[in-house]
Amino acid sequence: MKPALSFLVLLFTAFVLTLGSCQLDEEINIPGGNDDNITRLLGTWDVLDNALKLNYEVRIERDPANSSQVILRNFAGSGSAAKALVVGSSLIVEDQVVGSNWLVSGSGSYRNSSRIDFTYSLTISGQVEQRSAIFSR
Repeated sequence: MKPALSFLVLLFTAFVLTLGSCQLDEEINIPGGNDDNITRLLGTWDVLDNALKLNYEVRIERDPANSSQVILRNFAGSGSAAKALVVGSSLIVEDQVVGSNWLVSGSGSYRNSSRIDFTYSLTISGQVEQRSAIFSR
């Protein structure tokens, strides 16, 4: 009789553990959902670029050609767009030409829904500037 009781206890334990593993996780991150890494970046941001105390706006849009990238319209106050790869909370701007042959590269860090910190290099006519900008809304 004792082995039968042990078997029933083991079977019941296995059953309870199986039911527990079927619960839905409330924190599932669904790519392309409303809270994905790109969606939270989209929109118009006010930029304080501390190199020259410049203020301008940047509009962040999805890149229709690459679902892992965004387009930064008016990046560095150039009047043209740069593309950034979005990796988690980071935006990576690889070497590219914007504006009137300006070379830019750098990275940004999404802090919260109202702030992105950006550091980047800007080369104009051979003169290199290291810039720090705060995007806010």
